[in-house]
Amino acid sequence: MSFDLNSTYFNQFLLLIRDHATLLTFIAVVLFLVLRDEKALRYAALCAAFYVLGYFSFPVVKQVDADLYVIRYIYWAFSDLVFMAILAIWALKDKAYLWQSVLAQLIILPAPIMQLFRLVDRHYLDLSYSTYLYKTILPLVNICTVILCFLPVFFVIKTKFKTRSTAT
Repeated sequence: MSFDLNSTYFNQFLLLIRDHATLLTFIAVVLFLVLRDEKALRYAALCAAFYVLGYFSFPVVKQVDADLYVIRYIYWAFSDLVFMAILAIWALKDKAYLWQSVLAQLIILPAPIMQLFRLVDRHYLDLSYSTYLYKTILPLVNICTVILCFLPVFFVIKTKFKTRSTAT
């Protein structure tokens, strides 16, 4: 049994992940507003903002780059780098969790590399090595980025249980 990355089912699965990732980041924003965790809220809000930006810029970028197929990869790589830079600055200024920033940097780093590899592979070398990597790595990066939004919940719960156990 072979697995086809160009199948309709796989493409629908990737769209489902993309569409629900934005919703999940907004759930994380609301959750951390309720829990009053400002550092986790910043990361979740940054993710939500970039998902919204990506959602609205996607058709524009594809329309502007309809013939070249170059600008889109540079734009998306630049967007990932800006996300990483904002998060790193916030972590250094103690406005976001350092551990969350480091994990996010490690998770997101393959995305801009993959975008630029795709650009070179597909358009300058006229090869197709990046096709399968592109369709698998980028969704995994997005999934892990969203999961990372919810990791501080465990620390909040752990802290609450510690305070309750020391109070009794």
